[in-house]
Formats: sequence, C-alpha cells, structure tokens
Amino acid sequence: MTGVSDEVAHLPAWVRRRDGSQVPFDADHICQALFAAASSLGAASAFVNRELTDVVLHFLAQEAWPTVPTAGEISDLVEKIVREVGHPELARRYAQMQAAASESATKEDPGLTKATPIGRYLANCLESYAHQIVYSPDVSAAAREGLVRLGGMDAPAALASLVLETLKLAELPWWLALEDWRALGGTSWLVDSPDWVCTVQRHPALTPHLCDTLLALPTLAQRCVELHLNVSEPPVWSRGYPARPLFAADDEDAAQQERSSFLDIFLERWKALQAPRIPAVAWHLHPDAFNAETSRRRLLGLIRLALQGKPVRFVFDRAPPPIALAEGFDRKCPGLLLEVGLDLPALMRCAPAVGDGSALLKSLPGLARIAASAAQQKRRYLRDLPADAAVKRSFVLERSSALVVPIGLDEVVQRITGASLWRSPLSLDFARQILQTLKKTLCQSGRAAQLDLRMACPGECPTHSDRELPPRRQLEIAGKLHTCVDGGMMNLELPDSDPDAIAELLEWAWSSTQVAYVQLQRAGIALRQGELPI
Repeated sequence: MTGVSDEVAHLPAWVRRRDGSQVPFDADHICQALFAAASSLGAASAFVNRELTDVVLHFLAQEAWPTVPTAGEISDLVEKIVREVGHPELARRYAQMQAAASESATKEDPGLTKATPIGRYLANCLESYAHQIVYSPDVSAAAREGLVRLGGMDAPAALASLVLETLKLAELPWWLALEDWRALGGTSWLVDSPDWVCTVQRHPALTPHLCDTLLALPTLAQRCVELHLNVSEPPVWSRGYPARPLFAADDEDAAQQERSSFLDIFLERWKALQAPRIPAVAWHLHPDAFNAETSRRRLLGLIRLALQGKPVRFVFDRAPPPIALAEGFDRKCPGLLLEVGLDLPALMRCAPAVGDGSALLKSLPGLARIAASAAQQKRRYLRDLPADAAVKRSFVLERSSALVVPIGLDEVVQRITGASLWRSPLSLDFARQILQTLKKTLCQSGRAAQLDLRMACPGECPTHSDRELPPRRQLEIAGKLHTCVDGGMMNLELPDSDPDAIAELLEWAWSSTQVAYVQLQRAGIALRQGELPI
C-alpha cells in the first residue's frame, strides 16, 4: 500500500465519541482493535495486522466526510471493509468486541496500571511492565515476533540517551547535576564541546577540575559517556563570555589558547587512563582539523590510539548546520526517546510472500509504521508520568527525538539480488531504495504525530571478503547509504597503520563522500575499547 500515506489528508481529522466529546482521529486505535480481535481468534500477526490496517485506511480515505463522524460510524465502516477484503470471521469478531466495548483478549494483570509503582517490577518484570503498559498489544507482538527491537525495556520511564548540560560539569558541586541526569535516565550520555567551557569560565583550576570530572564520569554515573571534542561550530553558550567590540579579537585569541591547552592536557590524561570504564571520544573533523599544525598533530595521535583499540570515532562536520552529535542527535535535540531496530530478515521470515524486491518494498511502510507507533506510545507514556517526573523538566521530552535503525540490510539485499551491496551497483541501488522507503514513511508518520523520527544506518562491518575492497570504495558506498537517511556509522578496517595516510583518507572522505561517522580498526586487531560508541 505505497499510496496510503498520501491519502492521510483525506481521513477524518476528528471523531465524536459516545459521550459527545471529540478526539483526534488515530489510526493506531483501529490497528490495535483489529489486533485484539485477531488475537481472540488465535491468528494474530503484528505485521499482517499492520498491512490490513493500511488497507482499511486506504478505503476510509475514499469516503466523503462532510461532518465529524462518530466512533460507531467508523467501526461499522472498518467492519465492512475487513469483511469485503476477505476476512469475514475477523470482521465479525471485531464488531462483537466493539459492540461490547471489550478489552483485548490478551490477558493482562488487572491490577497493572500506569499508577502501579515501577519499582515492584524492577527485579524481573520491567520488560513485562513495558509490554503491558507502555506499548500496545500489536507493537509488543511485533517485538516478540522479532520484527522490531525496542530499546530501553529495562527502563521504561527514562530516556534512551541524553545530552548533558556541559556547563554544569564545571560547577561546584557538580554532582548535584549528576543526580538530575541519572533521574532522566539513558544508558548513554553525550557531552557536547567540553573544550569550549574555558571560553566561558576562565580560572587556573578549571582545566584540571574539568578533566577530573570528565574522566571519572562513566564510573560515577555507571553510564556509557561520549565526549564530542573539536566541533567546528562553538556551542551557543560559549559565546556568552563578555567581549567588547574593540577587544573581540584579543578575547578570541585568548579563548582559543585556553581551549587548545585544555585539549592537550585532557588527551594526555585520557590516553594514560586505566579504568574499568573510560569515556569515548568523538573527534570532529573539518578543514582546520586537517590543516592547522596543532590540530593535525592531535588527529595523528588519535588515529594511532584508535588503531590500538581506544574508544575513538571520527565525526564529519559539514555545512550547513546543525552539527551532528551521535546518531539521532544534534544540538537541537537534548535526548532520545527510544531506539527501535527494524529486523529486515525477520520481516522476510514472518511474511513469506515478501520474496522479491517489489513485494519487500511494498511491505516496508507497514514495518516503519510499527516503529513510529512504538515511539508515539513511549512519548505518550512519558507525558502521562507525574508532573514532577525528571523527564518532564525543561521541555526535554518535547524536544527529544526517536531513532530507527534497520538491521540486516546487506543480508536481505543478498537474498533478493544475489550479491552484496558492497560488490554490486544494482544491489547498492536496491539497498538505497529500502532505506529511502523506510525514511519516507517515517517522515510522514513523524509529521502526522508531530514527532521527530530519525533514521540511521547501523555500524555494520562489511563481510570478510568485502573488506578487501579499497578503503576509499568502502567509504564511498557507505556515504551513498548515509545520504538516504540521517547519517550512520562506518566501521573501517584498515591494513595500513600509517597515520599520515589515514589522515589523508579521512580528509578525502570529508570532502568527497557523505559518510557521517567513522570507526577505525586495524586489520587483525580486536577492539579493546572501554565502552562501545553510542
């Protein structure tokens, strides 16, 4: 049903309930009701149910809606459409459940509500809690069938990832902010431009204090922490230090010297750090990073450390802004609501009819809409938390995004085309069609729900035989995939350990490809990172 999304505008905007109140039309309610009816018949499939819902929406969009329809009128039309497309038993059961105002036949703990204390389930029931309370039965079934992988099931009342307020790391006592961040949650934390803090607060003790804080943060917080350094554009808060027009140039020179000193001191201490958890470094690349003598020296040193297995990856800063941080993040986005993996091989297993390229492309919008529904339901759950919940402070929730990541892209491409996307131009073109189809559906679903849905390519390595391709060819292919979505990771295994040659390769990738993030690995050496990149 590739045209369904274009017909959304013809669906009713509002529905009148039995009590006379009006509520926005929500296609997910139809999807969930059909899934409940199918479950009671013992024939529930999350993917087939989503496809059937798309068919129903297609025909609902053909109706003339001169006034606000009632819930009963829509239910009658849904029953008629389901019966006429060949599911009479499901239509009958759907009508019975609607008439009786029944709940889903999926048995749930009647005492389990949104008011139930989550702590009671932390030991062994958090995932069950999320399936029953956060997500609808159809989304939970899709997760159990392996079609989607929902992140954060062990922390349903928290964000998936968080961008910290960098300036608070320089405050005393800074650990008060640590408690607030821990309350917000997230298994991964990002720190944006700590090297610019010295341009705001100039004090001889600031650099050692900030270095101590950043190096200890992963251990104290028990989180994965990624530090974004050498970003091309300074953060807005860095411009807050006083600088009169007559002395602006002098102040800028002094700030750059402070920043340069901080970077040298921090990198030396980070390189020598021996701890169970160490912060990962995301080093941003732009023309100054390759050309300025001091910046190039730092780049060569980081390349050596990356090849030794230190947690370093390289982020390409390109115009125009916004500056990308991690997957799903930029400076306008303070948090990640949810990360959803779309298992493409599982889709082919669950839907045997999806055996050729055309059928797969037609099925992808349904899978993407399941991910969009999951993100909406997570946001709705967080919105319903008490007013004093940490996630409802400072409008963090309303400015957060959700990230969707396709899984098994090359595997599916090989099964359909017979060749790897790394080897065949036709296979690469088909892979791009898959990504573009998913991205288009997510954009449409996000606009309809006023939700920032983003998509990134996973950091999958090419297969062993594909790694024999020249590094430039690998980067070129990855860049073509990344342009279809909102970036992604490229794990690049290199036979060459010459830092100068690798720096030239990265400079070429910055200017000639659209690769977003690169992780270097020396051939034959396993990564020994303190923590994986975010």
